[in-house]
Amino acid sequence: MEKILDQSKKVMKIIKYKIKGIFKILPSIHKDKRGYFFESYHEKKYKKIFFNKFVQDDHSFSKKNVLRGIHFQYKNPQSQLFYLVTGRIFLVLVDFRPKSKTFLKHQIFNLNSKNHEQIFSPPGVGCAFYSMTDYTHLIYKISELYKKNCEIGVIWNDPLLKIKWPCTKPILSDKDKGYLSIDKINFQKLKHLNDL
Repeated sequence: MEKILDQSKKVMKIIKYKIKGIFKILPSIHKDKRGYFFESYHEKKYKKIFFNKFVQDDHSFSKKNVLRGIHFQYKNPQSQLFYLVTGRIFLVLVDFRPKSKTFLKHQIFNLNSKNHEQIFSPPGVGCAFYSMTDYTHLIYKISELYKKNCEIGVIWNDPLLKIKWPCTKPILSDKDKGYLSIDKINFQKLKHLNDL
């Protein structure tokens, strides 16, 4: 489903997905012989898409074959707005909201920085990405500050999620290697996720 927002004769395109609250945003790009310019965030305009306020911007650099995730906060769950500055990534968003109709379903995005796409992920949805290029720079806004004791991770290749990753032996951090499988997490006891 697509929705067009009129921005004083400048148009952005918003695409909705089956998992509630996930959006792809294609901003209006102004190009000329010098290069290009676009608004990567405008609070008033973006409020027409989602109502979250952001408290921090993060910048992640990854080498080729690096996989990060699957991350999410079960307390103070975060919304995130992703923008790929350079490179290509395989981005996966997983619905960890127990009361959602799409609980444990996932949405895949093959992002190329040349396309200038933004992805919005709502609270209660976990994320992971795989870097497909040597110099991958991903920046993202978050609505809640990171707290170590509020985070749970799910192992990237959990068979219950059935994610078709474009890799078999990615480079993982020790932390990500030790993440739990879905069947080890009692989502019904995670109150903050059940409130979403």
